[in-house]
Amino acid sequence: MEIKETVVQNIYLTKKETLKCVTCKKPVALGQAYVAETEKHKGTCFTCSPFVKSAFLEPGNAALTRRSKKHSSYCGILFKWNAKRKRFERKGQYVEASAIIKAKEECAEDEVKRANKNAKAAIKRVTEDKIYVAEFSVAIRNRYPNCPINREVEIAQHACEKYSGRVGRTANAKQFDGEMIDLAVEAHIRHKETNYDSQFNKGITKRTIRSSVKEDITKVLHRWGKS
Repeated sequence: MEIKETVVQNIYLTKKETLKCVTCKKPVALGQAYVAETEKHKGTCFTCSPFVKSAFLEPGNAALTRRSKKHSSYCGILFKWNAKRKRFERKGQYVEASAIIKAKEECAEDEVKRANKNAKAAIKRVTEDKIYVAEFSVAIRNRYPNCPINREVEIAQHACEKYSGRVGRTANAKQFDGEMIDLAVEAHIRHKETNYDSQFNKGITKRTIRSSVKEDITKVLHRWGKS
């Protein structure tokens, strides 16, 4: 049977969560590689996986990844858990070796054309990002009109920093959702208007430190908010 696409993941589960291979019916151990076929993680363990001996393509080249997938009759996508970001991240794919060879030939043929296109796209993204940060700054100022001059720009730049995973990069923030703006402002106040950072390395838990500055943050939020 032809397998067009499945997902290979390193699953990190809590003690209450369990996974079983649909082929051998054995439970999947914590952290063990797993071939997931649905969002409910139904699939085969790596031992039963048809991708074990397949060619593996490392990530990093979008065109090569896309084209090798197109030329392969199957594609197993490897995801690994990022504990810091608390999410699965793509780390490559399993495809037919011949598909990778074909994809490399196509990429070599139009390498210059793609490089020029990517350069133009990068300039466009930088421009769009600057516009978004500026608009986010305006949204912060409208919601907190009494915050110090230019502080809204500082908050927006920090919250919207690329690849940071901060609140400004969420889909809701890009719709200028009030709750997302509040979270960005609260984070700024926590670090800039309280003694939050200075309390670390003193044997105090992060939860306790956050709790100790909560009242101070609330006072500043009210002071910066609409009169």
